[in-house]
Amino acid sequence: MKHLLFILSIFLFSFTIISCSKKDDSASSSNTTDDTTGSSQTFVDANFCRLTKNTSSRNSSLIVNETELNARSSKRTGRVKYVDKSALPQYQTDNYLLLDYFDSDSNQHSWANSGVFLDSADLTNNPPTLGNQFTIELRFKYDDGGVAGGQIIGSANFKAPFIKFQAHEHGKRIQYGFGDKTITVDKPDSVNYENWHHIATTFDETNYKLYLDGVELNNSTDLSGLTPPEPVTMIGSYKGHRKLPPWLGKIDEVRIWNDTRTQDEILANMNKTLVGNESGLVAYYPMDVNNNWEIIDKTSNANHAKITNAEILPRFFDNSSCTNGPDGTTSCPYP
Repeated sequence: MKHLLFILSIFLFSFTIISCSKKDDSASSSNTTDDTTGSSQTFVDANFCRLTKNTSSRNSSLIVNETELNARSSKRTGRVKYVDKSALPQYQTDNYLLLDYFDSDSNQHSWANSGVFLDSADLTNNPPTLGNQFTIELRFKYDDGGVAGGQIIGSANFKAPFIKFQAHEHGKRIQYGFGDKTITVDKPDSVNYENWHHIATTFDETNYKLYLDGVELNNSTDLSGLTPPEPVTMIGSYKGHRKLPPWLGKIDEVRIWNDTRTQDEILANMNKTLVGNESGLVAYYPMDVNNNWEIIDKTSNANHAKITNAEILPRFFDNSSCTNGPDGTTSCPYP
């Protein structure tokens, strides 16, 4: 009985990580087999996932191996993913904000049908006023779901300085601006969105620049001499605004400055955390939360952001071999 419960628990856990293949001709026709060799145990469950529990080299690690499809199917080979709770100490954790279509009760809402997007972070309590020099930067991980675009940061009516992706363009066009002006820039073909990226805009009253991962993508003078008419008041999209297509994905390290950061300054700090007392920094959200379930602004302004249905989740990473976090390999197993 204990053995059966173990197999069932392993199956349920692995199903959240990987979708396994259809039955292939070489797989066993039985639901579960138990082959014990040395210090490992191998099981094949009803979904034809090969599960190997390793009890020696890594502490109770789980190997999830998607079986190979037969010759009459897609020829796709199986994948092996390693899960090892003992690997947790090798990672550091960093919180991020998750924006998706689910509310706090895990109910899914369709913006296309209801015009309502529930996930957001509200900065309206005491937002800093930006003058004719400013910098806005953040880290993001793009999700191509939904309308495949939308605003990451800005305000409900796009009057504040904003960064967004043009809707239905699947991340191919990045847009930024303020007031009534929008600047559209094509994403370089060499950039994909599988990993985390850093994005920043800077304005010095004349030059309005866009950076992606510290590389300058564009410099526009279309807003020369202008000042933003209102402060940044939101991350994501507010509930009830049909005109705001929701951006789906993960956001971290949101920083708002009242000065123009140089490219060297952006490059030097885009992969670091800050203290909050840096000169010119007027809002800083590393996605830590307080007891009121607000995202803490670590500057002296303390403009903590109210979370609506969005989630704060941990990201695992290390600064050596697993810079992009766990990937299921033996060197970077899922903890």
